[in-house]
Amino acid sequence: MKKRAMVMFVVFLAAAAAQGAQTPAATSSVTVAVLDYEGALPGNAELGSQMADILSVRLSIDDSFSVVERAKLGEVMVEHKLKLVGMVDQDNAAKVGKLVGARLLVMGKTFMMDKKLMIVTKVVGVETGKLCGTIRAADMSKPLSDTIMHLSEDVAGVIKKQSKKLLPKDARLTDPVEALRKTLSKKALPGIAVVIPEIHRQQVVVDPAVETEIKKSLIRCGFKVVDLGRNDLADWAKKMLKDGKEAWPAALDKADYVVVGEAFSEFAARTGDLVTCVARVEINVIDRKTGQIVLADRHTDRAVDLAEVVAGKTALQKAGRRLAVRMLRHFAEKLPAAKAPGPAAKKTGS
Repeated sequence: MKKRAMVMFVVFLAAAAAQGAQTPAATSSVTVAVLDYEGALPGNAELGSQMADILSVRLSIDDSFSVVERAKLGEVMVEHKLKLVGMVDQDNAAKVGKLVGARLLVMGKTFMMDKKLMIVTKVVGVETGKLCGTIRAADMSKPLSDTIMHLSEDVAGVIKKQSKKLLPKDARLTDPVEALRKTLSKKALPGIAVVIPEIHRQQVVVDPAVETEIKKSLIRCGFKVVDLGRNDLADWAKKMLKDGKEAWPAALDKADYVVVGEAFSEFAARTGDLVTCVARVEINVIDRKTGQIVLADRHTDRAVDLAEVVAGKTALQKAGRRLAVRMLRHFAEKLPAAKAPGPAAKKTGS
């Protein structure tokens, strides 16, 4: 039953990743492919492919890189009669990477040592041939899912920290918010208020993750975020999201634009100690002076963790970031350029 449950969970995660890939998102030109890990456990011959599936999903929800679909990778490997398992040599790593359009290749193996499951992972730069890696030891008296979750974070961290070493000079992991910050620095930035109430499993969240993530991105790009200092606008925001005809509260007088919306997360699946939550966020960006909706958007995301609350918050945070990036892109395209300072201002500044 445990093996069947894990397989079902992996299928669920793969579907989640595929759905997420269909939504426009900010990704860099750096593509990652994850090979099946080499190794198995008694009663679970598919451990290696399950680990690769979980790792692929973890990487796919990060803005810094895109991930080759596992189905596509498998088709290419079969077509060219290449091994999809374990530590392939440098020549084959380069060949696999080029065939699937990946610049980074993740591979690994597991083996028992002193009653512990050792998990060795290597990340190879397809074009440079350089590599780095990480090692995790799993205590077999404890749930293996805990170690696999930590492993996925290890690998994501290694890729980000070592990307300059692994990639050629013309390829770098990019931060979409940082790129937009540079563009927006030349724009006349308005004041923005953000009101997005959140619910997790039918209960209102006190510190909404989506609202926090959007505010964080706006502030980073230089926008003046109107601090409401209250949560009593939640009902107003819900009504405004539905019909857009609610009167403007006095608390929003200093805002040129108001981002209203609603967000919720729900329990989706449990496999062993791993919990999956799904989150959906809808927003409207409204010009307060005209009442016109200048941007309407939505996003659904998923996250896996050992704790349901953390999984729910993480899914909401990721959805919030995706929407924040798309909103910043809208402002980068539509806002007018900032006026150059006059002679008096230049003289004062000097």
